[in-house]
Order: sequence, then C-alpha cells, then structure tokens
Amino acid sequence: MKVDYVEASGFRGYRDPVRIDFASGFTVIDGRNGVGKSTIFDAVEFALTGELSKYKGATAAGQSVADYFWWIGEGDAPKERFVEVGFSGSGGTFKVRRTPFDASDVTISPDIVRALAHPELAPKAPLEQLCATAIIRDEHIAGLSLDLKETERYALLRQAIGANDADSWITRALDISTLAKRRSEAAQVEVNTLSAELAATARRIDELRSSLATESAIAEATARLRVFSDATGTPDSLAGAVRHRMAAVDYELGELSSLRNLLPQFERARASLPDLHTELSLVQRACDEAESALAAIAEVDVEETSGELARRARALISLVAAGRNLGLIEHQCPLCSASHTEQSFQAGTAEAEAAAARIDEIATAIAQREEQRRVAAKALSEQKQRQSTVAAQIMAQEAVIQDVERQCRALGIEGDPSAELIDRRAGVLGVSLENAQRDLRILDTLRLNDELAKAIQAEKIAKERLARGQERFGRARKAEATAAALHDAARRAAAETLDLRLDRVLPLMAELYQRLKPHPVWQDIEYAIRGDVRRFLSLKVGDGLNPQFLFSSGQRRATGLAFLLSINLSLAWSRWQTVLLDDPVQHVDDFRTVHLAEVLAQLVEDGRQIICAVEDPALADLMCRRLPVKTAESGRRITLGPGADGALSVRSATWLKPLPTRAFAEVPQSRTG
Repeated sequence: MKVDYVEASGFRGYRDPVRIDFASGFTVIDGRNGVGKSTIFDAVEFALTGELSKYKGATAAGQSVADYFWWIGEGDAPKERFVEVGFSGSGGTFKVRRTPFDASDVTISPDIVRALAHPELAPKAPLEQLCATAIIRDEHIAGLSLDLKETERYALLRQAIGANDADSWITRALDISTLAKRRSEAAQVEVNTLSAELAATARRIDELRSSLATESAIAEATARLRVFSDATGTPDSLAGAVRHRMAAVDYELGELSSLRNLLPQFERARASLPDLHTELSLVQRACDEAESALAAIAEVDVEETSGELARRARALISLVAAGRNLGLIEHQCPLCSASHTEQSFQAGTAEAEAAAARIDEIATAIAQREEQRRVAAKALSEQKQRQSTVAAQIMAQEAVIQDVERQCRALGIEGDPSAELIDRRAGVLGVSLENAQRDLRILDTLRLNDELAKAIQAEKIAKERLARGQERFGRARKAEATAAALHDAARRAAAETLDLRLDRVLPLMAELYQRLKPHPVWQDIEYAIRGDVRRFLSLKVGDGLNPQFLFSSGQRRATGLAFLLSINLSLAWSRWQTVLLDDPVQHVDDFRTVHLAEVLAQLVEDGRQIICAVEDPALADLMCRRLPVKTAESGRRITLGPGADGALSVRSATWLKPLPTRAFAEVPQSRTG
C-alpha cells in the first residue's frame, strides 16, 4: 500500500486548495523554509490519526496544537477546510478525508487498516504506530540520536517497533500485583489489629487476676459491712444496703461540715445578743422621749402659714410707705380715695404700720413653732430607724442560733456544740466510710470471677481470630509474591518477544550504519540490549567505545537516521510500503547525503515508495539523479513556494522520465531471394 496523493485546503499554512500527486517509486520535494514541506507530512498523519504527534500534546497559554490545525492567517478566509489522502495497492484504492467538523470523529475504514497493517500481528493502535515509524522527521532523527540515555533509547525503540500482545498481559499482571499488594497490606493491618486486641485481652486478664481477693479477706470484709450497714444476708446481697448506708454517712458528714462552718457565727451571735437587747431598750426609751417632745409642741391652728403671713406684712408696709410718699391728693387718700385731713391721714398710716408689725410678729412665732416640730419629728424618725436596725440584727443572730440548734437536734447532739465534738464525730464517720468503701471493693471482686471467665474466653477467641488472620496474611503475602513474579515474568516475556523483533532490527541497523557511513574511521557499530526487567540499548564502536562522546552532531544524526530507517524496514506487521522523510539531511554533509541517496535508491529498487523533502534544490537534483526511474510515473520532482498572491502552492511538478534501456535499436535484415 502506497500514498497516491495529498489534497488540502485551509490546513496549517495552506490557505488555497492544493493537490500533490506522488510517484509510485519516489517523489522529491524541495523548497525553502516555511513553504509547506512539513505540512505535507502533517497532512498524512492528521488524515490517519487526527493528531500531530510531533508536538507531544504540548500546551501554552491555555492553547494546544489543535487550535492551529486549520488556517488562521491574515487575508481572505479559505473557501474550504479539509485534508484528504489517497492510498492504492493490491488491496484496492482508499481515501481518508477530515474537516474541522469531524477532525477527531472520523472512523477509519477497517479495510484501510487491513490494507496498511496485518490484522493479526499489528499492535492496538496500528495507524499511530505506522505514522511514528513511516514518517521520519527531523525532530525524530534528533530525538533518536546518540544523545539519549540508554534506557530512553530502548524505550523509544520499543515504542517505534510497536507494542505486542504481551503489553496487555503486563497490564493485567500489574493489576493483579497491585491488587495482591493491597490485599496483603489489608491483611497486615488486620493482623496488627487482632494482635492489639489479643494484647488488650491479656492485659485485662492480668488486671482481673491481680484484683481478686482471698476467701478470708472476703469473709472479714463481709462481717465488717454487716456491722456497718446493720444488715444481714449473703455477700452478694449486702452491696445495696452498704451503699445505702454509705450515702447516709456521706450526708451526715456533709451536715457536720456545714455545722462546723456555722460554729463561729453561732458563738458570735450568742455573745452579741445581750448587748443588742440592751441597745434595743435604750433605743425604745429614746423613741418614747422623742414622741413626748413632739407632742408637747402644739400645732398652730391657723388658716395661713407663717410664710404667707410674712408676705402679707411686707406688702402692707410697702403700701403704707407708698401712701406716705404720695400724700393727700386734694384731701383724698391715694390708697382708698377717702377724704382725710392731714392729721387723720397720718394717724391712718400709723395704724396701718402697727397692723403690719403685728402680722409679722404672728408669722415669726408660727415659723418658730413649725421649726421646733420639724426637729422633734426628725429625732423621732431617727430613733425609730435605729430601733428597726437593732431589731433586725437581733432576729438575724437568733436565726443563726436556731439553725445551729436545729442541726444539732437532727444530728443528735445534745447541749452546746463544739468544734472538738464535731471534728471527733466526723473523724469516726470518715474512717467508717473509708473502711466500708475498701471492704465493698473487696466484696466487688466476687463479680470479677465472672469477668475473668469471660476475659479468658475472649482471649481464646482473639487467639483463634489472630491465627486465622495470620493465615490469611501468609496467603496474601504468598499471592503478592506470586503476582510480582507473574508481573516480572510478563515483562520478561514482553522483552523476549521484543528481542525476537530486535533480532531483525539490530542487524539491519548495523547494515544501514555501514551504508550511510556516519564516521570515516569506525565503519561498524554494535547495538546491544542489556537488562532483564529494566532494559538498556547501548551502542559501541571500535573496541567498546561510546560513539556519544566521539561523534559530531551530524554524525550522531546520521546514526539516528540509520536507526529510524532500520525500524521502519523491520516492521513485520506493516503493509505500508511508503517511507516519508522530512528534511533528513539537516546538519549532514554532502558525502553522507550521497550515501543516503544510494540507500534510498536501493529501497526504491526493492519496491518501496520514497517521499523525501529537502531545502536545497541542488540536493533535490542529486537525489532525482541517484534514485531509479523505471516507468513513466515512478519518479516525480515537486517544488513548493508562495504563489503570486503570497499563498503557498505548488510552483512546479515534473514527472521524471525513465532512462533508456537500449542505446541502439536493432535493424531488421532484408532477405534476398
């Protein structure tokens, strides 16, 4: 199966529609940078996979390469946006077309997949793997050069060759190993938990055994508790009566403590009561005297107060003074308009002044008597207040005495209580309570026998559970080891399967290296796979020398090119006969470029289709001369560049003519009769 054509419009750098038809033998494409050479290879990969693997899913500023699949340049928008690739071969002709509306949803026909890859030998994603090996880009050559670590080189080689059925077994074995490890960890946690439970049960048994009392101690405690609680009965039935008695004793101790705290107040109350009664008698006598003094001061029975009388007297004096100042007016009084002589007017004003003086004297007398009553009433009020205060003090002290006497009667204390008596009685009760508590604890050990039996049974069960848990843990550990061994075996089997493929790849790598001649001194290179589970691909030249530290940049790239070509040519499951090379001679000199052309010519002779893009027109001419043109459409030369309007296009496309197979033609001989 080979590529017939690529047609694109509005894809990447191609705004206008462009169609490139490929020769069945080889097609050489030239053009400077940026004219769309790599886009031709991108179109093939995009049509088959819907992705561009060379970007490796890179993202930047929230964008990805998917945002740049289609034309986004300036100028007129493309009329159409699509990519179409045609294939032909013994299995028929096929085409794959993608547009922006179905870029990732196109379903590749199973016929195309079968035409490109062997259905039984191909990996799970054959089209992606074919694009990775058939399209040899400048980036891939640099990536697979000698600069890689040996483990990375092996990983890329394995990826390029393709996965095999062992990969699914490795995944399954890894899942089994992971599950077995989790179960082993869970079993370990279970064993630790059960061990902790067994240890806790053993500690409980030790505690119970250490708490058990002897039979003699139990008998003595029972006798003392019977006396304490004033009850009879078996040891098992004494607990209720003992606790009831302990509560009563505890209450009595509380009452004694309260009584002990009241004793200082009680003594002060008894000492102060006689003085308070004496003071109350004196205050009562003072109250009586104050009442008598107040009663001796008679109240003034007048309609007006002393203040009102004084104001009347002052008004009358002011009126008389005003009349005198005015004098008689036409023999009439200015105050009452009565007719008067000068003598009668003076006598009237003098009489008015005398009346004002008498009113003022009466007001002064009334004011003095009111003040006397106020002072007497105040004295009486103070004495009554003092009487109430002393009476309240007496009642408070009597209440303290009565409260103490009530508590004494309740506690059965006769006579006057004393601190010594109360302390002595509280001490006796406290000792009896402590003894009862201790004896009750001894009595409580009877129930520990049942708890001990239960604890022993629990320990037995815990041991059995631990034994089963340890057995499960042992099986889990064994299963984990078996799963790990299975995983390692699957990886080794995958490596062995890969080694079988490498047996075809490595000799081809060495042969291509010899034909490309990357180095003038070291004509041969050795490829070796090391490691059992972790694999390494090492390269040596000469006497075990590392070419990574000997070869120049161009020599390393030439070695990487041999590496990639050998992988493409060794894929047993590939039915795609096309090798696409995107600028394979970057940093490679002309001498080795000629060797590459000879290698490609041999591939064309073997029936491969070569599509190669280069920058240098002279190099393109060289390759067109070196590669064989067998038929009229087996060789093609294409030049890309900007058109008159600046859009990328095909500037020229030429079918190369085959060389003549004969230099001279045979001339038929005439017959003579």
